[in-house]
Amino acid sequence: MKIIKEAEGIIFAPRASEIGNPTGCMYPRVIELKHSKGELLATFENYSKKEPVFAPIYKSADSGYSWKLFSKIEDTSNGYGMRYQPTLYELDKKCGDLDVGTLLFAGNSIPKDMSSTEIVFYISRDHGKTWEFRSSVAKGGAPIEQNFDKLGPIWEPHIFINSKNEIAVMFSDERLHGEKDYNQVLVMVTSSDAGKTWSKEKLVVALKDKKMRPGMPIVCKTKKGYFLCYEIVGSPCNDIYFKTSSDGIDFGDPAKKGTRAETEDGYYLGSMPYCVYSEKYDAIILNAKRDSEEIGLNTINFLVNYQNGKGKWQKQKQLLEYDNRILQTGWSKGMAVIENGTKLIELSPVQSNKELMHISYAIAKLEE
Repeated sequence: MKIIKEAEGIIFAPRASEIGNPTGCMYPRVIELKHSKGELLATFENYSKKEPVFAPIYKSADSGYSWKLFSKIEDTSNGYGMRYQPTLYELDKKCGDLDVGTLLFAGNSIPKDMSSTEIVFYISRDHGKTWEFRSSVAKGGAPIEQNFDKLGPIWEPHIFINSKNEIAVMFSDERLHGEKDYNQVLVMVTSSDAGKTWSKEKLVVALKDKKMRPGMPIVCKTKKGYFLCYEIVGSPCNDIYFKTSSDGIDFGDPAKKGTRAETEDGYYLGSMPYCVYSEKYDAIILNAKRDSEEIGLNTINFLVNYQNGKGKWQKQKQLLEYDNRILQTGWSKGMAVIENGTKLIELSPVQSNKELMHISYAIAKLEE
């Protein structure tokens, strides 16, 4: 499979006068609506001056080449603000009282004083036009990393459906950092009633090492099961590791760090991964902010694998260029395989200047 870039552009570029955080925006996500008219929806962190902040939903009706603001997901449950780490999912089969095509959303509800974190769950029954609060997934402490003397925060939710047709949310959890020498762990909760209530947290990756922080989990469904990728902060380049599961429920021993995705010559990726699956080519496509080579203004590589993660990975150029010496660039780059498996879209925060980001997109053909 070849990934051939066709186009790129900008979804959103904030005005410096309108933002309350100099970064402006980051953490984009994108999905294709397969049970509507094939539109694309994108969301991202939006650091507006106006409180409470919301998660914007941008829509493209032309396969990603142009975008307009479509709706807003507002924090109707707490009134704090939908501040961090939004994520989207479209149901491809009926789940409890939720029909095929229902959209699911999770984000981090955080007050302006940054005193707590809460992953909240919303649904849309009209393809993203309107949204309703469904439930609270989990609650944590203030959004401060390695705040070991107090209740830790929770971060970075990701939604998928397991083999039991349960809604699963995997996220990063620092609430256990006072136990068993943990720093941050990956946990998963599931819902058997379509997101109304949630199970107790289950450990997925939990390393007994105060320096190691597994985080930013992403799961994609493949022909052979489920593929999970994540970063481990504390490794040389915040290296990207993975685990697999036959059912999306059991990802193996949480005490094991998993397998690092790398090529035969030892090239690997670091920081803030995202993965998607191409059914047409039976391929996992993995991206990240940076790689194991020189940091600078460059286009790093995708890693591609055709054996559900087994064996070595192959390099192909990622689609968007940015200066990864700037911390916020490439801060978690959403992707989706679209157009009946013939194209790939990648979103990323890219520098407008040394502080301010905008959300860029790039579109590529997938060919033999």
